[in-house]
Amino acid sequence: MQREMDERAAIVAQGRTLVPNDFVVELSTTDAERLEVYADSISHELANLAREYAKEQGYSFVGPVRVRFETATDLAVGLFRIRSGVIRGATVEQDEIRQPKSDLPASRPGAFGGRPRLLVSTQDDPQGDRSYELTTPVTLLGRGTDCDLRLVDPGVSRHHAELRVEGPQVVLVDLGSTNGTFVNGQPVRRIELQNGTRVTLGRTTLVFRRD
Repeated sequence: MQREMDERAAIVAQGRTLVPNDFVVELSTTDAERLEVYADSISHELANLAREYAKEQGYSFVGPVRVRFETATDLAVGLFRIRSGVIRGATVEQDEIRQPKSDLPASRPGAFGGRPRLLVSTQDDPQGDRSYELTTPVTLLGRGTDCDLRLVDPGVSRHHAELRVEGPQVVLVDLGSTNGTFVNGQPVRRIELQNGTRVTLGRTTLVFRRD
C-alpha cells in the first residue's frame, strides 16, 4: 500500500500531494476464505497504517481510507495484488450531508442490527435531521478530508472521534480532540451509545438512533 501511494502520488499544489485512499487487496480463493473472519479488523489496522505513512510523507487524502478484500481466481495461494483509487467521503457542510458519487460498491444499509445511524444538525440549522447510516465497523469523525464523516466545523479536530461497532453495541471514543466530545452535555472519553444519545462536537450535534 505504501508503494501504491508513492507511485501514484500527484502534486496538485505547492505543499499538497494527493494519494489514493481506496485500496482493494485481491487474494486467491483459499486465502480469502481463511482471512474472512479477520477481514474487518485487518482492514481497520491497514487503514490506520496508511494514514500514519501518509502523515510521515506529507501526503493528503480526499476521502476516508478504505481497505477491502476481494477474491481473484487467477491468483495462487500466497500471492496477492493491490488496486487503488481516489474517492471522496461524506461531508457535513452548509447544513447538508454531501454524499459524492463513487465507484465503490454500494454501502450495506442495515449491515448492523437495529440500523444504527446519526441524525446531524448544526448551530446554523438546529432542526436539521439529515441521517448518516453506520455501515462500517469503525466510523471516523472529524474535520480532516480522510474522515468517514467530515464535519466542516472550526470547533472539530482533524481526527476528533470514532464510532466503533463492537458486537451488539456502538461505542463512541474521543481521539484526544482539542475541544472535547460531549454526550448529553457531559465530556466523555469513551461511552456506549443508547438510542437517543446526543453527541456534540464543536458546533455540530449528532443524535444516535437505533431501531
